Amino acid sequence: MTSSPGGETMEPIPIKATLQLGQNRRIVATARSHEIVMDIRKDRGGDDAGPTPPEFLAMGLGGCVMNICRIMAAERQFELQDLRVSVTGDIDPSRAFGLATDNRAGFSHLFLEVAFNASLSTGEKDEFRQEFERRCPLCDTIGNPTPLKINFA
Repeated sequence: MTSSPGGETMEPIPIKATLQLGQNRRIVATARSHEIVMDIRKDRGGDDAGPTPPEFLAMGLGGCVMNICRIMAAERQFELQDLRVSVTGDIDPSRAFGLATDNRAGFSHLFLEVAFNASLSTGEKDEFRQEFERRCPLCDTIGNPTPLKINFA
């Protein structure tokens, strides 16, 4: 349990996703009662039946950004209008396909662009951004080393 500066406590939220192989190159992922399909592009042998796993990561990051912006706007009691988030980045697929490269397997970079209309001064918008960077769970997870343990059962 964690405490906020105001003394409020919150329980950690357990996150669990299970995945299994679908037809051709599809992957079926389930979290709670929600099921999504991931696939790869047709030019890589898939059916293009859904976004790729890296695209889902980008969408998850963008969704987290939107949720935190909504929470913060409500706390600060201002109307957040026309919120738009764009997440872009590049991945070199060489390592995934077993090819020698000096490039990393993951994203070489991720760029987040957040745009919205609100009655905030430039200083208030910068303060909002700084606080947002401290509060966004996926920005923290992706932007900082997170211990990852891998077990092949």
